[in-house]
Formats: sequence, C-alpha cells, structure tokens
Amino acid sequence: MTVIDKDRTASKAASKRQKLAKGRAAAGHAAEQPSEAVKDEGALAPAPAPGEDVLVPLDRLELSDANVRQVAGEQGLAELAALIEAQGLLNRLSVVALPDGHFAVVAGGRRLRAMRLLVEQGKWHASQPVECKVHDPALALQVSLAENSGREPMHPADQMEAFRRLVEHGGLSVTQVAGRFGVSALTVERRLRLARLAPRFIAMYRANEIEPDQLQALALTEDHAAQQAVWESLSSYDRSAYRIRQAIMAEACCADSKLARFVGLDAYEAAGGTVRRDLFASTEDLCSIFLDNPTLLLGLAMDKLRGAAAAVQAEGWSWVDCALDTDSATLRGYGREAQDEREPTAEEAQVIEQLEAEQRAQAQAYDKHQDEGDPDAEDFELIEQRLCEALDCVEEKLAAVRDGLRQWTPEQMRRAGALVRLNHRGEVAIDRGLVRPEDRKAMPSARDDGAAGTMPDTATPARAEFSEKLMRDLTAHRTAAIQAALMQNPRAALVALVHRMAETVFGLYGRGNNVVKVTASVTGDHALSEDASDYAASPAATLLGEAESHWGDRLPGSPEMLFRWLLAQPDATLMELLAYCTARSFNAVTGRERSFDHSDALAEALGIDMADWWVPSATHYLGSVSKAKALEAVMEATGADCSKAVAGMKKPQAVAYCASKLEGTRWLPKPLRVLAPSERTTTDIDE
Repeated sequence: MTVIDKDRTASKAASKRQKLAKGRAAAGHAAEQPSEAVKDEGALAPAPAPGEDVLVPLDRLELSDANVRQVAGEQGLAELAALIEAQGLLNRLSVVALPDGHFAVVAGGRRLRAMRLLVEQGKWHASQPVECKVHDPALALQVSLAENSGREPMHPADQMEAFRRLVEHGGLSVTQVAGRFGVSALTVERRLRLARLAPRFIAMYRANEIEPDQLQALALTEDHAAQQAVWESLSSYDRSAYRIRQAIMAEACCADSKLARFVGLDAYEAAGGTVRRDLFASTEDLCSIFLDNPTLLLGLAMDKLRGAAAAVQAEGWSWVDCALDTDSATLRGYGREAQDEREPTAEEAQVIEQLEAEQRAQAQAYDKHQDEGDPDAEDFELIEQRLCEALDCVEEKLAAVRDGLRQWTPEQMRRAGALVRLNHRGEVAIDRGLVRPEDRKAMPSARDDGAAGTMPDTATPARAEFSEKLMRDLTAHRTAAIQAALMQNPRAALVALVHRMAETVFGLYGRGNNVVKVTASVTGDHALSEDASDYAASPAATLLGEAESHWGDRLPGSPEMLFRWLLAQPDATLMELLAYCTARSFNAVTGRERSFDHSDALAEALGIDMADWWVPSATHYLGSVSKAKALEAVMEATGADCSKAVAGMKKPQAVAYCASKLEGTRWLPKPLRVLAPSERTTTDIDE
C-alpha cells in the first residue's frame, strides 16, 4: 500500500507509519498492514498512480461530484457507523487524487458519512486513516456506477439467522450484538424470536410464501408443534395475522380485559401467573400482553372483589353478593329501594330555604338577561358568564345539602342488599338498595319501580353555550363530513355497521351509540340541508352527491332485479355500496351540547378533522353568535385581542373582520371538535 506524504524525512515517515498502523489495528482491520501512509503535513507528495492502495486521513476525504448516488438518506446511517466502529472498514473506498493533496470519494459516500458521524460522536479522530483505492479520474463515473449497481440487499431471514448464531454459538449477548450492529436490543430480541420459529416458516419466508406479520403472530408461542398446528388448522384464505394470533391465544386472557385490569399484572405475576408479551407490539399496548392462567386470574379477581364486599357488608345490609360479570338484564331482575330523605334539622331547613330563594333570584336574573339583554353589547357575554357561574354555584350548594339528607333507613337495609360487581372498565361498581326477585312481593309498591335507577335530579339544568339552531347547523355539517369519510372507508363502515348490530343483538347499548341506524333510516342531502347552512357548497355535499349519482347509474332500476344484481357483484363492489349505505344511515345532528359519544369514536377512526370540511364564516358561525363570541374565537385561534379593532363597527362589519382573521387558522368551535373519552360525563358512564 503506497504512502503519500508531504514530509520528506525518513524518520517522520517511519513515525507516521507506526501511528497509522496502530490506528488501523484499533479500527479492527485484519487486512495486510500498509507499508506507507498518506501524510497531512509538509510538502505535497507525488499523486499515487491509479490502482494503488493508500491510507488517507479521514479529514482529507471529500465526496466527489462523480458519485452517482445523489440521494443521501439518514436511514441506517447510525447502524452503519456502529458496524464500522465494531468491525472496521471492511470495504475500502474508491477515490481519485486531487491537486491539493485531498482525495474525492467516487464510491463509498455513505461509508464516508458514517465515519464522519463517528468523529462527531467522539469515537474516532478526524485524522483516522482510511483504506482507499485510487482510480483514474477519467473513469470515476464508471467506477461509481459499477459499485452502486447490481447490489442485492440481504434477506431479513439471513440476518435473523445470523443474529441467532452469534448469540447461541458465538458467545455474544443480545446487548453486545445490538451494540456491534447499531440496532436496539429490542430489535435483536425480535429477530431472534423470528429466527427461532419452526424451520418450515423460515423457509416459507425466504420463498415469499408468508408475510412478516404472520411470522410475528406465530412467534407468540415458541412451541414449533403448536405453531404448525395453528397454521394447519386455518384455511389457506383465513391465515391473517389476526386469526393466527387469535388461535394461539385462545386459552389466554388479554391484559386489557376487565379482569386483568382489576387484578393488575403485578399481583397476577406475584401469585405465580405467567405472562406472554408480543415483542412486535408497543410496550404500552395492553392488548399485546396475554395472561396464560385465566383460572388463577379469576380466583384473584374474586378474592379482591370479596374484600370490597366485606366493607359493604359492614354497612349493615341484609345480604351482599359478588359478581364478576353482570349484564343489564340481570340488574333489571332486581327491585330497588329509593333512598329516603330525612327531615332536615332546623338549621338545615333554614339553609335550604335561603339557597332555594337565592337559586330563584339567580335564575330570574339569568333569564331576564337572556330575554332583554343585547347580544351585540360588549359586556353581554361577560354578564351572561357571571350570572351562569353564580347560578351553578348556588345549585351545587343546594344539591350538596340535599344529598346529605338522603340515607338508607334500617328498615330498607333489612329488606334490601347490595351487589358488588365489576363494570366493563374493570372497576368496582356497587349497587345498593337492591331487592332480590323472590323478596319483591314483600316490597312496598311505592318503593319498587322495577328498575335500577336513582332518584330524579331536580336541579335546574345548566344553560347551553350554543343555541339549538346553531348546534343543529354545526352538527349537521359534522354529520355530512363523517358520512363522506365513511363512504370512502368501507372497512370503517363495516365496523360501524357490525358494531351497531352487535350492540343491538347482545343488548350492549351505550349512550350516543345509536348514530348508525341499522334499519337504514336515510339521512340524505335534503335532511342535512335543512340544518346545515350553505350545505350545497360544502365539500361533503359534493362528495356525497357524486356518490349518489354514481350508484344511481349503476344500480338496476327494478327492485326485483336488485338482489340478483348484488349476487353477481364482486366483494369489492359490495363493500363500496355497503360503505355508502352505512354512511347515509349515519346521523349525529343534535340541538343540544353533547358529551363524548360514538360519533367521536367514528371520527377518530376515520381521521376526520372538521377543519378540512368546514370554515368559520359569517354564514356558518360568526353571524349566529354575538360579537363577543366572535372575538373570543379570534383570540383562541390567533392569540390576538381584536376588541379595539372592531370597536364602533356594526355587527356585519365586525363579523367580516373576524372571518378574515380566522381564515387559514383551522379554528373549530367545541361542537365540531373530537371529544376525548375523558370528557364523558358521569351521567354517560352511569347510563
């Protein structure tokens, strides 16, 4: 290997060669030792001839314009750097000599970037010697093209097998393999898990006869016989990763189940329970963790539930039952005692009387402001908010005092009992005052309403933030947008339809979940346009109208022919038509402010952002709210207080000004935002 050196003295040349040889050995090179090296101090040495092998300091290498690889992605660069650090530069760079003593890399630019990364990380010196082969500048482009052509990447199965051999036969730990090849320890563990599958599946993977997600599902068990039994038990068209995972874990319990949530993974494992984790899923995904001993889990859950029941029994009920699973039909079999309200003491009665008088006064003041106030006045919203807060405050105080008067009488507790059960979230729910079916005959009829209800809430309902007309306007636009998105996502439409049918068949009703009408109660353009302002100009109306025309042209005009026509269609056509029909049955128009409901779950699944479908214009929103409310929207969207700018403007001018400020901000009023499940109200949960 030739040396290029600007220093002519033999002593310095010998010293430099020794240093470079040491550096090369430290980098893990096992090739022949260089006889000479490129120096970076002193006078310029003659340029090496084409074909010579030289050692060049890293800081004297630069990328050549003749390098054909122009797209330099960052993916895998850290991994390559780790490989070079651990193994040394196994393939030398192809370079051409430059007049200033530097060298241009015509092939090996990615390796050059990886070595520079090692310098940035402090793992290499800038003068680290690098093995290079010198080429004729006239052939630089051909050399670069030749080296970057005809490469075939390693098959993932080969890397999996290599990792397994390094760990099982090479004496390396998972951490060592990860460090030497620039990947995470989790990546090594995942590839080892796949490499240990039955040889049959590795061979199928090499032959492109099985997908990676199917391999990952099979890897949930390390038993080769079980893997093959599951594969053979499924028909060739039903071997999706989901079905494989379902078959393998049929006897296990998901950590996201209510029993597992209730008991807790730590308690289960402390009791000797074994757990299997899907290495290929997120560590935070409870659905990827499986408990292998459901019998142990059941016993632990009952023990914990009995502990909660003991505390309820101490209250004095005639009986307390425990149940890990109760449906609504079971609860309907019980009668229910209604809590009595004891007579208040003289002091309590006086407090109640004062609060009731204050409540009436605050309600009258609020109603008067709503009826006689000027919505365009600057302080209208401020006064309304202050009156509403005062009314809410006094109603909360009154409800707290009345709650303190409710109690279970000794007679009720002798007649009735309590049921301690798990709700669907894995939390303890206690139903007190229940009367068993066999005891209901002796129960006073005035106290038995035959339902598991509670005393009616006599509190004055909170005042709505938006008018009913505006709420129907906004939610009609939202309904149209979700319809359009459902129509374009047949799988989501299928899930929505099956979900509605399942909750109907199994009685799993939830508040707000009736937005898909299985009876195909159509919510068409005419119905939406009655509530949605300027509906015809909306993007959703355009998409839905085009789809209606499309299907109107394709479907046979005779009802007698429709069924036969559907039978002749491929599955893809049926799915598209199902998506359109399901979408048109969706209806989430409401005149009241809503909490989290199933329409939010659908919108989230479809990835809907109403800012793509609706803008806060004078027609859609700003013209229907007070000037203060419009300014509040601008403040929320931009952070700018425009109250001074619109002072003195008439309502139309102020609305136009606010509309211009909101343009492009993608601001949405609350009814058009996707609510989080945490915003579900207590009433929603109870129902």
